[in-house]
Amino acid sequence: MSSVLEHFTNLGHTLSLKENDVIGVDAACNLCSKTIIGCPTLSCDNNHADCLNFYLHKSCAQLTTHLNYHQHNKHSLALDSTCPYRCDGCYRIADSFSYRCDDCDFDVCVVCVLEQRELHHIGHEEHTLTLMKREALFMCDACGDEAKDSSYVCIPCEFWIHEKCAMSPLIIPDTVYHDHPLHLVYSIPDMHRYFERMCAICEKLVSVNRWLYYCHKCTFFVHMNCASSTVSLENETEAEGIDDEPDLIKFPLPGEESLFDLIRNQLENIKRSPDYPEYPETIDPECAKKHPLVVREFFGEEDSDEDDDERKVLICDGCIQPITVSHLPYYACLQCGYFLHSYCANNLPPVLPAGASPFHPEHVLRLRKPIRFYSFVKCGICRFETNGFYYQCETCDIKIDIPCASMPARIKHISHKKHSLAMSLLKDSVCRVSNFKITECTGYACKTCKNFQIHIVSAFYPGKIKQRYDPHPITLMQPLFHYEGVFYCEICEEQVNNQLWLYHCYETDLSFHNECLHWYENIKFGGTIVVEIGNKNHTLTLVLKRRARKKSPHYICCNCGKKYKLEYFFECYGCGYLQCQKCSLQILGDC
Repeated sequence: MSSVLEHFTNLGHTLSLKENDVIGVDAACNLCSKTIIGCPTLSCDNNHADCLNFYLHKSCAQLTTHLNYHQHNKHSLALDSTCPYRCDGCYRIADSFSYRCDDCDFDVCVVCVLEQRELHHIGHEEHTLTLMKREALFMCDACGDEAKDSSYVCIPCEFWIHEKCAMSPLIIPDTVYHDHPLHLVYSIPDMHRYFERMCAICEKLVSVNRWLYYCHKCTFFVHMNCASSTVSLENETEAEGIDDEPDLIKFPLPGEESLFDLIRNQLENIKRSPDYPEYPETIDPECAKKHPLVVREFFGEEDSDEDDDERKVLICDGCIQPITVSHLPYYACLQCGYFLHSYCANNLPPVLPAGASPFHPEHVLRLRKPIRFYSFVKCGICRFETNGFYYQCETCDIKIDIPCASMPARIKHISHKKHSLAMSLLKDSVCRVSNFKITECTGYACKTCKNFQIHIVSAFYPGKIKQRYDPHPITLMQPLFHYEGVFYCEICEEQVNNQLWLYHCYETDLSFHNECLHWYENIKFGGTIVVEIGNKNHTLTLVLKRRARKKSPHYICCNCGKKYKLEYFFECYGCGYLQCQKCSLQILGDC
């Protein structure tokens, strides 16, 4: 067949075989009314508006004008354009060409003429599928939907699929929502079954053993019924364009030091308010009762461990954030290992007036510190514990740690460039960055897109993290990843869900779970207590014990015998004795 021809369905114009034309996902053949996606197609060469959407399947263009049909042996049928009509093959009302016998008033649609009575399909290689033209209500074994439709059936296996599913193209070469061709697969590939997978269009679960469209370069899945979507997904890798809210803080923050900068700037903005009164109260550091705090300008030998190949990280006992060269000077008691940013020692607002905190604007919040370094308080916003300074509402007994107290009411986040996110109370939802299930806590939600919310801790993830053994910074990445295969975490050695945010270095091809590389805790570790064990005093150090792998053994408290996957312990580095924090509080009498 020539690639250029004239056809009776479009008299006067020539039709050409198109190889790489960009067409809409709803484009259909003018003769049989079925989709042309994935099929050799002819289109009109005329630029007239009426011809722009004129398409013919190559196979339809080759149809004869007269034929004999197995359900009507009396006479031959002629191709006819009279519409609409009821097809005597599939009993549907059709609005396309038919083959007709005028003597018997018999019409059959082109689809019925072209369709295969028996079908060998790669999606069910065991047996031949037989076409059942009588519509029946059934659940399709391909797409999983229940619908009344004609079907292809395998009697021995009781395998039923919609006729349209059986005729779905093996490849969708071009879509408005993805940059690569999508291939029809008949179950989720084994290497991607470690996690539940979601459809990129409807964001609902993709069943493991259903048919679906898949891009192996990006771990991109689409339900069969969603594959024809005309929705253009937001491309997060493109430039943001015009920012109509330039004053909002953009997350994730650039690096690990940036959270303290945010704390300082936000709290200083509160203090600069003309309505902010002068408060004479101060907060005495716990260590200052025993030893004076010394102002230090540089990292000296006392601040580093010569046995380590990296400088020791100093953690501020006030905000529980690292003290770095950009935050000098700082206050220190080297004997106790107690450190404070200069700002946390001298300039933290002792009081946040009513209205200053977007989380709790009703009452005044006063700066407080824990009674002991091992007496934790739970933050009312993030629901994580802290042994640093915090703000407390004495009316409601709500406590807020320093980072959460510094978060603004509205932010911009790269995971959702369409709209800003507002601080909200989240219940029974899922964080769109970490995929953690949220029972009840404060986070950020889009007021326009009702299903988009992130846990407040996800906003704390730094954009880049420096690794001890890697000269390159590890970057917080968001899908889609142009990466064939799967990611494995360098720390726990388990698979990382590459449909979610993760830390990755393309230079070294290292990947990390967010929580493995940057587990969020607002606790300063390293404080010690002395307890008597077996008539001998042991020095126990406050540590966090967390199973690196799912199959790793539990950590067991030597006092109460309870098993823990993750827990704060006091540990004796000499003999390995572990005592959970709850037991330690009881023994020390500080419950």
